[in-house]
Amino acid sequence: MITVKKDFVWLAVVVAVSVTIATIILNLKILPEEHAEEFNALSLVSMQSEIKVIKQPTEADNTYIYAINDVAKQSFEVAMQDNRVKDMLDSVKGSAITIAAVQPSAYADKDGKVVHSSAGQVIITANWQIIDGKFYSTPASFEMLQGKAGESHQKIWNVFVDLDKRKVTDIQHEQERVIRETLQPNIVFGGMNMYMPDAVIADVGSKIKWSNESNVLHNVVGVYKTESGQTKLDSGFFERNESWEYTFNEKGVFEYHCTIHSEEGMKGKIIISG
Repeated sequence: MITVKKDFVWLAVVVAVSVTIATIILNLKILPEEHAEEFNALSLVSMQSEIKVIKQPTEADNTYIYAINDVAKQSFEVAMQDNRVKDMLDSVKGSAITIAAVQPSAYADKDGKVVHSSAGQVIITANWQIIDGKFYSTPASFEMLQGKAGESHQKIWNVFVDLDKRKVTDIQHEQERVIRETLQPNIVFGGMNMYMPDAVIADVGSKIKWSNESNVLHNVVGVYKTESGQTKLDSGFFERNESWEYTFNEKGVFEYHCTIHSEEGMKGKIIISG
């Protein structure tokens, strides 16, 4: 009986001490849970993402270069010094080239200090089209293209950069993509990250249809520039076997892209003539 009483006394002491410690902790509010509602990871950092256009395409050089931020721009600069990258670009000269510096992401903490990793990435895409066995670079009308065999080709390289060492660490080449279609009046085919024909001439009043022939979502987003002003167009996303149409009632130019595949150079141009 004495042993049982002693055990009970010790148990009571332990419980009393535990309750006292817990009460002190709660009063001091030092439990992590006390501050959970104050924690917001996105309020402590903000992503630095402002597209830096480095080069716009021209008639002589159809190359578009951009970076998602200033740090990613450094990845591009390092990549362009690598002889393998230079040789790669030389091999696709004359194509429509998109160079997108997409990593690293950069964040600013609450004190404004920009933080980022040293791992950079640059995506290089070359697109070219062949109509009836000939390289297609000068826009033709839908009437001229009707019934002809069209091919759209795409090569993609992922260039990985170590910003600390200022060198390219790896280059990965994706398998070449090819889409083939018999071209039809007033239809632009959307394949695996490519539009075909990518540049074409249409008459005023033409209703142009973009048809998704791939297994991924696409959209058509751009600005229709005419003498009377500019109109922003956005098709919204459309799936396989779906399409989007728009009627162009004024002379002008509509330059557009797919917003989720712009890194792969999925873009096009409609020239509306009288």
